[in-house]
Amino acid sequence: MQEMPTKLDSRTRPQLPPTHYLDNRIYTDPAVFEAERDSILARTWRFVCHASEIPEPYDYRLVQVAGHELVLVRGKDREIRAFYNSCAHRGARVVRKTAGRLEQGRMTCFYHLWSYDDRGRCTGISKPAGYRDSSVRKEDTGLRPVRVETLFDLVFVCLDDAAVSLHDFLGETLIETIRTPFGIADLEVFHLHRTEIQANWKLFVETNYEGYHELLHLLNRTTGVAQQKYQERQWRTHERGHVSFDHASIDYGNLNYEQRKAGMMPGMKPNGHVVINLFPDMLLNCRSTVARIDSLMPLSSTRTLLECRGLGLADDTGEVRAMRVRHHNQVWGPTGINLAEDMWAVQAQMRNMENGSSRYSVIAREEEGPMDDSSLRNFYAEWSRLTGYRAHDLGVVRSGSTRDGF
Repeated sequence: MQEMPTKLDSRTRPQLPPTHYLDNRIYTDPAVFEAERDSILARTWRFVCHASEIPEPYDYRLVQVAGHELVLVRGKDREIRAFYNSCAHRGARVVRKTAGRLEQGRMTCFYHLWSYDDRGRCTGISKPAGYRDSSVRKEDTGLRPVRVETLFDLVFVCLDDAAVSLHDFLGETLIETIRTPFGIADLEVFHLHRTEIQANWKLFVETNYEGYHELLHLLNRTTGVAQQKYQERQWRTHERGHVSFDHASIDYGNLNYEQRKAGMMPGMKPNGHVVINLFPDMLLNCRSTVARIDSLMPLSSTRTLLECRGLGLADDTGEVRAMRVRHHNQVWGPTGINLAEDMWAVQAQMRNMENGSSRYSVIAREEEGPMDDSSLRNFYAEWSRLTGYRAHDLGVVRSGSTRDGF
């Protein structure tokens, strides 16, 4: 005799308010991913790099946003600009190396040798006499620009010309939260690594949007999760799906982690910790002596490229920088503790979501403290508003938008 499902069973719809559970097909359906790419990934402000990664005039980097390759260039005037990496002539890639410095301040397409300057203006057309009787002139063409805005040296782009400004997208309250520690002193990236996760991008985002999985991490099991101040942290939900954690103090006494005041990140206290999550896929963490930025490049409904950056002060001494690198690698680096554990967790989720054995997920915790699920509910309210899907029932497409439920 077949056993009947319980009231809370991953195969059947939970008996909960629609805001408190998810239809797991939002992670696996390719059509949902395409809708996300069009309505979220291409229409919101996306972090692409820190300004310290292109510090000098004519430095550039290639980045991927919503399936498009962009080239970021610091101009002779030191302004950072972005362009689609597509020649105005026949659409070939203009810049082919991942990062570097423009030779003679120019970008030259390898195919027909059309060239462009640091502002994207066409500066040369090979054999121009052939266009003498047409309207094609270098003065009238160039690389297609993309909107760029910088906040505290965090560089964002948006493919949607009609989107609100970065300031309005984040809001004044959240900007002030980001200011400490990212906007008080000059920072620079000292570590960057990329890894591919065999899971939907939202699953990894969720690891920074909820604190219920804290005991997954060896770091938390052996240090300060039982402290009163740690447990009193509150999620702060912001408009447009962003969330942040209050500053907290963590005791690292059981981990070989130097508790020292030298080399403190600006605005941080000894053993301090702050978490800021920017919708849709930028995750900022800062401990007392080192900052971390995670950003995602969703590749498909089941594959995600993760970029992890470690940051310190631009004027660090050699001794302080070495300390920051140790602290970063001990917890967040590619051989650290937290990252691998989060990856294992989301890939384990994805496996059962793909094979259909897990149809629904629960985001129903309501409590005062870091384990509350209000942050996840805030994320999926915005996700639903932008995509038009109801996150709890993929079979229903919303006819309107609301912040009250999904």
